[in-house]
This record gives sequence, structure tokens and C-alpha cells, in this order.
Amino acid sequence: MLSKELIVQNRSGIHARVSTMIAQQCKRFASEVRLRNGSMVADCRSVIDLLSLGAGNGTTLHLEATGEDAAEVVDVLTSLFNVRFNEDDESVC
Repeated sequence: MLSKELIVQNRSGIHARVSTMIAQQCKRFASEVRLRNGSMVADCRSVIDLLSLGAGNGTTLHLEATGEDAAEVVDVLTSLFNVRFNEDDESVC
């Protein structure tokens, strides 16, 4: 199992579009991928699970990936978080 701490940097947090991006990326991989926010755990293939995390800007999430391509999925998700899910902060309401 690989794990990594990720910080939500986009202004709107983990909302519907971002959850969909995460789920779509995770569905490309065989590994099981989960995000934790305190005691809340989300299967990263589930938009509803991701939304239930209630992760706003500045939230630290714990990413866990288990499987043969775990390193790849961790890299992909880390990149998404680092580019703030391609959101332009000035255009976000």
C-alpha cells in the first residue's frame, strides 16, 4: 500500500466537477484508491463518496492506493491536486 498526504488547494474544494475528475482518473487503474478526511473514507471511484468527505480549501486528505499500479494512480492524483484541478481561482464563484 502506498499513502500520501494531499492538501486541497483549489478555492471550492472537492465539489462535483472535481469529484468526477478524481473518479474518472481512478477508474483507469486496477488499484483500490481511497481518500480519508478524519474518520470519513471515500472510494475514489465514487463521486458520491468523494463529495461526502466535505473537503474544502485547505483540507489535508490522506490518500491510500493498493494494487499493482498504485504508484501510477498516486502520481496522477498528486498532479491533479498540485494543479488545483485546473481551476482558475479568479473564475470560481
